[in-house]
Amino acid sequence: MEKDEIVIEEILSGAKKLFGKHGLKKTTMEEIATAAGKGKSTLYYYFPSKNEIFEAVVEDEMKNVVKRIREAVNASLTAKDKLKAFLQAQITSIIGFHSFREVLFDDLLASMRMLIWIKSRYEQIQIDMIKEILLGGCQSGEFKEMSADRMNKMSFVMVTAFRGLHFPLSIELSELQTNEYFDEMIDMLIAGIGNDTLKKKIE
Repeated sequence: MEKDEIVIEEILSGAKKLFGKHGLKKTTMEEIATAAGKGKSTLYYYFPSKNEIFEAVVEDEMKNVVKRIREAVNASLTAKDKLKAFLQAQITSIIGFHSFREVLFDDLLASMRMLIWIKSRYEQIQIDMIKEILLGGCQSGEFKEMSADRMNKMSFVMVTAFRGLHFPLSIELSELQTNEYFDEMIDMLIAGIGNDTLKKKIE
């Protein structure tokens, strides 16, 4: 890492802890500088405002989530297992992100305008990853052949359905750490797009 990258990483690390504990509104630039072990002049050199630090922290966390999902997907062999890995890695990341996620809801009005473009880009990355999995499944014969248009629609539907499992996490985190719910959802999806011909050959 270059010096600038190290300094930015230290600032974001310190800021994330403060945002997760106190929220966006109650965290000050002075506190962030202290947590990062930097002077205020250094802090303002890299980030002109607290809001820009907040955006950078959220974007950095989203990049980490995408990286973990990508690694889990790439480590799986079949398209069905890739979908399960996608969902498992996503949920695991959200559980780890839970305290900071609560802050986002607490500061929803203040942060929504800043974060909407990050959220949109993150969701598009997820949709593109699902399309890759579906395309691979179609090419291997694991899934039925489908048009590019249907693949786009299916990817959107899957990401939306997966996102629906996020909301109970704020109520029963421990319950959703099992694979039971993930398997049920994937099995229902595969029932609609799985290649019955290939399944019969295997049987």
